[in-house]
Amino acid sequence: MNIYLAGDCSTENRYNMVQIAKAFRAHEDYEVYCPWELKIENAWDIPQEEWAQKVFEADIKAIQECDVFVMITPGRESSSGSNWENGYAYALNKRIVIIQITDKPTSLMTYSSANEFYNSSLADCLDTIKEILSDWDYYGIEMRRRKSYYKCETILT
Repeated sequence: MNIYLAGDCSTENRYNMVQIAKAFRAHEDYEVYCPWELKIENAWDIPQEEWAQKVFEADIKAIQECDVFVMITPGRESSSGSNWENGYAYALNKRIVIIQITDKPTSLMTYSSANEFYNSSLADCLDTIKEILSDWDYYGIEMRRRKSYYKCETILT
């Protein structure tokens, strides 16, 4: 199964995203695409605009080819790139799993796009991922929306 892992991969959050990717990769049947791991050949020798276009095209291709789109989000403050990727995955009718690492209100757009939505603290995020993987092993990724999988208490626009 191919998983596209979206989320804030800024310097201060990179460690967390690497740990989350490792948790998904621990399952031998999963291939995980992480945008921040992408290497563009001769990146330092090409103009910024050309590099950006190559990154954009690689990420688009990875979303098109994924079986499941997973977004790790801090809630309404998620990155514009992750939000765009989520919208594109939704438009392609991809299976979408959102893990929100806050108990603050979420956007109704983010919440409504998800097939599975979880609120989790950052400390509990890896346990949440293990729960998700266990459910996929038991039910398969085609599991339909089940209210017990929604742990969002508040929704804002």
